[in-house]
Amino acid sequence: MPMRFTYLADRSFTYLLMILFALFFFIPLVWLFTASVSTDANFALKIPEVISFEHYARLFEEGDVISWLGNSFILSISTMVLTAVLSTLAAYPLSRVEFPGKFALMYGILLSRVLPISSIIVPIFSISIFLGLVNTYIGTILVLTALQLPVALWIMKGFVDTIPVEIEESAWLDGCNRFSGLIRIVLPLTAPGIAVTGLFAFLGSWSDFLVPFILIRSPQMLPISTGLFRAFGERGSVEFGTLAALAVLYSAPAVVIYFFARNNLVKGMTAGGVKA
Repeated sequence: MPMRFTYLADRSFTYLLMILFALFFFIPLVWLFTASVSTDANFALKIPEVISFEHYARLFEEGDVISWLGNSFILSISTMVLTAVLSTLAAYPLSRVEFPGKFALMYGILLSRVLPISSIIVPIFSISIFLGLVNTYIGTILVLTALQLPVALWIMKGFVDTIPVEIEESAWLDGCNRFSGLIRIVLPLTAPGIAVTGLFAFLGSWSDFLVPFILIRSPQMLPISTGLFRAFGERGSVEFGTLAALAVLYSAPAVVIYFFARNNLVKGMTAGGVKA
């Protein structure tokens, strides 16, 4: 009896913690959606008596939101493609070629991602000024890609490590060189890893605030992450409904990508091991 009571107490405590964490996570989301469709939205959580989409209509009437979304897609898709290509091309020699200092190089690359971006934003801004990349999509994309590459490189190296080199050797005997073997053999087998790194790069660049905030000066080039901040600061009084609607639009692409790609993300993360 005491053992059963202890078991039930432990399970009850576990479920209670899970419920508390769920409420802590979902209550802000519920407020966000209800406030975005409420005519009298405020900081209180309440179910709207009348559902209205006037806040969304107002956002699209102003025109800035469409521009912000377009800019965000330009930055995120470009970062995703560039990260996937560079991490794949760099992971192949790191997986197949042995050279002195390989482990130090791999951990040094990972260390560069551990550093907080705020600690290196000043030299990044100085280099961008020197190269004339401030207030350009190219400069922002390059910095965002550099931030995503370390983790993407480790993930892709893990995928390439799982591909037996004997498969490539068979292709070499049939007349393929290293590059054609990479294109015809390695790339198809690492497709799940490429999908994972690309999606992570897209989501990371979509949610990044500091880099666009520092490097982009023109209001017409702002992504929605920076636009949300400026919309909050430029309005004299806090318009909870409008800002909640803008936040929903900001979150929508990430949520849609998650629901469509969640199975591939799980398969991709479990298909390749991350090892040096």
